[in-house]
Amino acid sequence: MKLFATRCLPVVAFSLLLAACQTAQQEAASPTDELRSSFRQLDQTLAAGQLADAENQLNALEGRAAADARFGQYQRQLADAWLKRSQVALQQGDLNGAATALSHARSLMPKAPALTRGLGGAIDKARQTDSETPLPEPAPQS
Repeated sequence: MKLFATRCLPVVAFSLLLAACQTAQQEAASPTDELRSSFRQLDQTLAAGQLADAENQLNALEGRAAADARFGQYQRQLADAWLKRSQVALQQGDLNGAATALSHARSLMPKAPALTRGLGGAIDKARQTDSETPLPEPAPQS
């Protein structure tokens, strides 16, 4: 019986060592998996057009993934989506919506040329034109 125990002891010890290594490896891989999952969720939110939620998710990722190349990619993608939303709002005559969307885009990419020129000027010009347009007189009541 003692011979059996001395033969099994190294096998059991080796099995426990392997189990400990696997657990340590899974714990080490966990932040990467969590980050991958967070970026996947951000991608889905962007695809659904939920830009405010996507911006909140990106802000939550900033501390953990600012050095990750995907962070910059999603930041540009979100800024571009806000810029497009601003252009659509401007075309529809919604100056406040256009300005709000543009400010979101600028907060994400403050040095982007498309956000510092062009659309901002178009919004200002549209506001000026809108303020100069006389209001129609009310129809006389009978």
